[in-house]
Amino acid sequence: MDFAYHPSLKKTLEECQEWLTYPGNPERPVEYSADLQTWLDAPTRPARMQGNPVADLAHYYGMAACAAYGRKDLQDLVQFLHWSVALRALDLRHRGMFSDRPPDLGNWHTAFWDSMKAAGPTMLSKWNLSRICAQRFIEMAEKDERVNQPPATRRINHDTNDVFLIGLFSQAFDIATSFQSRKPLIAPYQQLLDAWRTQDESIFRSAMQAAADFHVSRAKPSTGKTFYEFDTALDRLFPAELLAVQALRRRDGLPAFEAGHLLVDGPWAVIKDLPDAEPHPLTVRVEARLHRDYPDFR
Repeated sequence: MDFAYHPSLKKTLEECQEWLTYPGNPERPVEYSADLQTWLDAPTRPARMQGNPVADLAHYYGMAACAAYGRKDLQDLVQFLHWSVALRALDLRHRGMFSDRPPDLGNWHTAFWDSMKAAGPTMLSKWNLSRICAQRFIEMAEKDERVNQPPATRRINHDTNDVFLIGLFSQAFDIATSFQSRKPLIAPYQQLLDAWRTQDESIFRSAMQAAADFHVSRAKPSTGKTFYEFDTALDRLFPAELLAVQALRRRDGLPAFEAGHLLVDGPWAVIKDLPDAEPHPLTVRVEARLHRDYPDFR
């Protein structure tokens, strides 16, 4: 297995490996797991989760998955990528439930990040979970559009990956939506949204390459003033919005065209037939408790 990656990611992969051994970081999974165990052991139910240990644990395993990819360690990649995607999805579903409850109040999603969390299960062809996450994210986007006025205050305030994934989810999972973007979707993503089901290889490759080039241009750490769509290592290395297209095409029996862009073709060659992994024990327990305590949790 080649474990190829786009040249722009070389520094990111090195930084992920360094981050794993930085003082204090190796202890993070134990700390976050203890926080989740405290929540599970709370004497009264339902209990409030202190901090955001699900997202924190997801971030740690995302960094570990990227480091494993850089080391060409398939065993670690299988485990850590599955764990990170599942925990990110769980975080989205947890917050999506609370967003849905008060029809005119907050609990909003996070621009750029949550759509990528929602796309992770699709990228890995986890179809039941994919539909749940797609539905939740679309519901959150519709509430954002309905409640946050004037339009400039909306959380989905950009015409990039959030809007593209709403369109892709709606088409791929047959989810009707009333969502309207504030501005037209940027050209590379609109081209791909129009062409993701095409059987013309040249049209497909042109659309994927343009979208991949945009992804690379926006894959960098956010600053205090500028926020980038793909500022987490996991979203830089695994462009879920584009890998989801490849997974959906395979689901639908469409021709298995390569993108002709290393950002997509490198990781897709590795993850398209990625073995399953045993789920993280805490993910299973937390999800079961959420189902028990909150009947509307999905």
